[in-house]
Amino acid sequence: MKKIAILYNLNRNEYEYEAEFDSEYTINSIYDTLKNKYDVKKIEAVKDFSWIKELQDLNPDLVFNVCEGFNGPARESVYASILEQMNLNYSGPDSTNLLICHNKFLVKNLINNITKTPFGYAIQNKEDIKKVKNITYPVIVKLNSEGSSMGLNEKSIVYNYNDLENQVKWLLNKYNRNILIEEYIEGVDISMAYIEGIGALGPCEINCDAKFYDYEMKTIKDASVDITPINEEYTDLKEIVMKIVKRLDIKGYAKLDFRLKNNEYYLIEVNSQVSFHPLGEFITCCKKDGYSFEKTINYIVDKALENSSKLNSIGIGVF
Repeated sequence: MKKIAILYNLNRNEYEYEAEFDSEYTINSIYDTLKNKYDVKKIEAVKDFSWIKELQDLNPDLVFNVCEGFNGPARESVYASILEQMNLNYSGPDSTNLLICHNKFLVKNLINNITKTPFGYAIQNKEDIKKVKNITYPVIVKLNSEGSSMGLNEKSIVYNYNDLENQVKWLLNKYNRNILIEEYIEGVDISMAYIEGIGALGPCEINCDAKFYDYEMKTIKDASVDITPINEEYTDLKEIVMKIVKRLDIKGYAKLDFRLKNNEYYLIEVNSQVSFHPLGEFITCCKKDGYSFEKTINYIVDKALENSSKLNSIGIGVF
């Protein structure tokens, strides 16, 4: 029986950075799905990196990697990079995918001839605010290399330069990270899933009592978020997803978030590390096209086990 290690960061709702981490429910759901077919062990990737020794001792055939990381623009890619140094096979996107897709501004500049993207700027310091020109208000101000919720609040959508300056300074002072300023697209939130070997799945629609899925929605008010599959085929959107995936040379899987406005799709972000919550966006998209939670998890593991080591991405499609 092959050995599978589930490597994860656990959300204990103690710190803001845990918003992207997985709950015990999600991890146990993955474990329960795999335990009858594989020898499975759960390993929490704690902050002191003591899990490396545990993983070395186990020497699994595959690591089911769902780690998000604690800090910085490369936080998601750290774990994949370490697994590569340990010569361990793992599921999902590789270190290159995780690094590139965590940079929202970079991704949008790589794919802006495939689909519409909000016009915007990435800035590194307070002086860069003066360089923001020819942008139409309202704009949304958020961290460039973070999850969809950290740093977002009711002041993130701004309608004039003074409020823009104040919000940027607040984010820089609190997080000391690069900031993304881009046109706010009013529309319907739609997500799509991609799984290597299957293709584009979905879409699903996200409805919540806010203009965007912010930190509070993702934590305190998560029960008020309604994620539902959309019955139409959305063949055109699936074609866009496949073009983006090919351009970014994504391995394993990804979740792509769009806003639909006036029958046009605007890419909001590409999530190369996804949440496998059984009721979340990724799994809801999979279910829409006939892939249950269990079928999705087993497919990803079986596909990853076809190779003894991780197949690495170039980072941008060349063919």
